[in-house]
Amino acid sequence: MRKFNFMLVVFFVVFMGFGQLYADDEDVIDTDTDVETDDTETDDTDVLGECALDSDWLQPEESWESWGYLKAVGEIADYDGAYVEATLIDGKIKLSTGTTALDTGSVMSYQGEILLADASTYEFTDVDQTAGTAVVDYWDAMWQVSVELIPVLKEEGQYASGFGGMVFFRHTYIDVEFDTSSGQVTDQQVRKNCYLAISATEELEEDGETYDVPVGDMYGCLDDNVDGSVGEDLKMMFKNNMTEDEAALLEYFNTQTDGSVLEYGEAGFQHVCQCYDEAGTEVPCWGYDGPGGAEECPDYVPEEDCVVEVADEVTDEVTDEVADEVADEVADEVADEVADEMTDEAVADDSDA
Repeated sequence: MRKFNFMLVVFFVVFMGFGQLYADDEDVIDTDTDVETDDTETDDTDVLGECALDSDWLQPEESWESWGYLKAVGEIADYDGAYVEATLIDGKIKLSTGTTALDTGSVMSYQGEILLADASTYEFTDVDQTAGTAVVDYWDAMWQVSVELIPVLKEEGQYASGFGGMVFFRHTYIDVEFDTSSGQVTDQQVRKNCYLAISATEELEEDGETYDVPVGDMYGCLDDNVDGSVGEDLKMMFKNNMTEDEAALLEYFNTQTDGSVLEYGEAGFQHVCQCYDEAGTEVPCWGYDGPGGAEECPDYVPEEDCVVEVADEVTDEVTDEVADEVADEVADEVADEVADEMTDEAVADDSDA
């Protein structure tokens, strides 16, 4: 049982809450991205070497209602360094709301401890060629696993881990500005970011300890790897059973390093969706007015907190409109009264005459 124990230890080197770190990344869209993108598909022929990454392995279990998979081949880049696009990204996420194919992304090392495989797809909408503005409709999934998995699999002569990696899937709307001559993105601002699903987990007990382990598997062709360092080529496949349950999402993103879970009202609590105004200031998603639209106020939020304050300028505008209407009504009433009085006086004068 030593091998199984060691594999679990390797898995739990992955720290909870990494999703929040990634969510706060300043640039979601690579600033080298052009508004008019090249739709040419990547050819995965002859990039896999002697160990085959068989696509049949990616097929989900029949019992999985929501699932995700990824085949990723590419150079391991530094998370804090320059973006390096993967040679091959073939991913798919299937949820109750539909299926999303993911065809671009990268593989990265975070501080030499965590391997990240990011897969995404996006399109530009509301493009204004004159103003140089657009909205990016962006979908992405990120798999996370301890870098120690690579030497362990090599040492044991295994290709598959027997458990899945942690993964989240999200939908983001981003305001972008671009150079109207080159089409290159020059500035961006995340407006709305919603986490839709994460890895489903199951409890495994070993030596009296209980672990929540992602349901799924990982498979790697690692003959050319040493330890998963930056600059090595990664050739891996991931597949996971996933959950869309809001309670599970809230628990995952609000679990602290000491195991405690933040609740609404506590500092640092994170909703499933985060929304921002044009200046980048976070606003309640139930009071948000931007790309992707507002969300309903969650059940766990007190009713009084669901009341959205109206902006001062909007209040002033409404107040002015109401004042104008009242003024017009008063003026009409005064004019009618004056007219009636003048009529009455004229009738009285005629009677006297």
